[in-house]
Amino acid sequence: MIDTHLIERKLRKIETFLMEIETADAPPGFDSFSDNIVFKRFVERNIELSIEQMIDICKHLVSGLGLREPETYAECFEIIGKAGVVARQDANIFKAMARYRNLLIHGYDGVDDKITYKIYSKNLKDFKLFVNSIRGYIQRYK
Repeated sequence: MIDTHLIERKLRKIETFLMEIETADAPPGFDSFSDNIVFKRFVERNIELSIEQMIDICKHLVSGLGLREPETYAECFEIIGKAGVVARQDANIFKAMARYRNLLIHGYDGVDDKITYKIYSKNLKDFKLFVNSIRGYIQRYK
């Protein structure tokens, strides 16, 4: 059974984290971003928190729909892609996000500022894609 209210609360958290990033007083350009450790960490943390919500939603959907248990967070998105919860090509984007989250959390050889800046400057829309995809699925599910 899927708890649609729980999922919606988590989707709203993602939207809040994104709004915080989008409305923050951002340093102009990559060099300023990279040099501003406080802002960079703020962006990394809000991205991390957003991805954590995505993973929680994914795990809830896998469990609620009785799908096979994923071995990794990235695989969770693959599973919901195959189940038609999200488009398969979008699932690949979400899998990459889960891998980036692992870099942030575990600090494997540091996090490349260029990747973080690219996500910040060009790929926040991927979070919105996830939110809209899940909301669309929930509407079909009801």
